[in-house]
Amino acid sequence: MPMIREPVRCEDEGFFGPDSISWRISGPTIVPAVICTGAYFFLNPWNATIGIQNTTGRTDPLKRVVLTAEYMFAMYFGDQATAQHAAQVVNTIHDHVTGTWGPTGDRVHSASEPRNLLWLLIPYGQSALDAYDAYGPRRLTVEERDRYWREESAIVGELNRIPASMMPKSQADADTYLEGERANLAMTEAARGVADLVFPPRVAGLIPHPAALPLQVAASAGIALIPDYAMRLLGENPYPATLKAAIRIAHRPLFTALAATPGVRDAIPLSVSSPLRALVRRARIAARTGDYDRPQRNSADRERLWVAN
Repeated sequence: MPMIREPVRCEDEGFFGPDSISWRISGPTIVPAVICTGAYFFLNPWNATIGIQNTTGRTDPLKRVVLTAEYMFAMYFGDQATAQHAAQVVNTIHDHVTGTWGPTGDRVHSASEPRNLLWLLIPYGQSALDAYDAYGPRRLTVEERDRYWREESAIVGELNRIPASMMPKSQADADTYLEGERANLAMTEAARGVADLVFPPRVAGLIPHPAALPLQVAASAGIALIPDYAMRLLGENPYPATLKAAIRIAHRPLFTALAATPGVRDAIPLSVSSPLRALVRRARIAARTGDYDRPQRNSADRERLWVAN
């Protein structure tokens, strides 16, 4: 089942809309945010194991990138029917993604368990907010961060079948959650394999890998967002505060310019797939002109998820 149905329609502004924080932060700064999210995600032993045992990341990495991007932007930029369809597709996939981890014996961990989904959605949200603060045109206010978490709780949480009581409603809630999960994080073999892609191991344990410096320079904007405790768990020295500041100063003008250029700000979704390209372009045009497609069916079942922010 395709993530985005064609022909692409835009019957409404979706569950988020152009005035949402989610639209605002889903621009070029998503790139460093994804790098930071990966560090969070693979330090969770259950999710790392499930991901490595079932992922298409090794066998078909392009497919994995396309599906993830289509889901993310369908959720934020798609109309309500598109977002619900994408959530249904992903929920069906997650229901069949399971794995075991040695220390928990025969316990089967499922990707669709709310606890495991939270460790993807909350670190992603935190990384996206932090990336926008670091490299976007301006920092978000506390109220704007709180509004983002309310959007996520009311919409993404329900679409992903996560009990409302488990979702953070504010930045303070998200901070409390992330701090509480630190005790559950660990460097596993699965995590090490992923970390080696960004931090290649030394040759013979002594000589720096030739690809190490170029990779870290390319990923520096994302690495600078990774919390110090997570860097230490990855076996790497955290970036000093002065280096993080220098990276912000160097990258902010670039990301700000990209975000301000209409033909470039959506470069990520526009380059992923034809359905996603059509979806984002249609959403931008509809938001600017108010020209939405005539609904094909009664939308009452979708309106129950709508929350005015």
